[in-house]
Amino acid sequence: MSESDYVASNDFQARLARISNGEVHSADGLIVPERREVKDVKLTGGLLENALYPLSIVGAFLLGILAVFFSRFARIHLLGTADPDTDIMLAFAADGAMALAIGFMFKQAFRMKGAEWISAQTMGVTVMVASMHNLIHLQPKLFSQIFTPDYVDAILSYTEFRTLMAAGYVLPF
Repeated sequence: MSESDYVASNDFQARLARISNGEVHSADGLIVPERREVKDVKLTGGLLENALYPLSIVGAFLLGILAVFFSRFARIHLLGTADPDTDIMLAFAADGAMALAIGFMFKQAFRMKGAEWISAQTMGVTVMVASMHNLIHLQPKLFSQIFTPDYVDAILSYTEFRTLMAAGYVLPF
């Protein structure tokens, strides 16, 4: 094959020349999108910048834990201590709904938009819903002051230490 076989057509060469000159050719009726200027992106951050990302994930997890704590605090002080013989799923749903509402407020306040932060916050909610009674077993006096003594007595009477409780199921660990 000769060298002339590899030369592109004249139309293609003309188009390349137009593009390199910055000319825009569009068919009638087509809207040419505006090009935004790309800001400089730093591909390598400092030590502090690199440490903040994993710390923000841990922070989102802790915000999920706090969401459950505050939701139970609000529920106990607004509605009182629930009877342990009542529907456990109702209390579970109430805790979850209030924790989601408080978690949404945390999400807005701390500007968490990525899926990794929302997932970490959800894991914090899940862990705390299943295991907050263990904290009450560890520090009953402290929780009696924060919540109510009736609530702490009820939790101590119908839960066991070192267990996970989810929707009525108890898993010892």
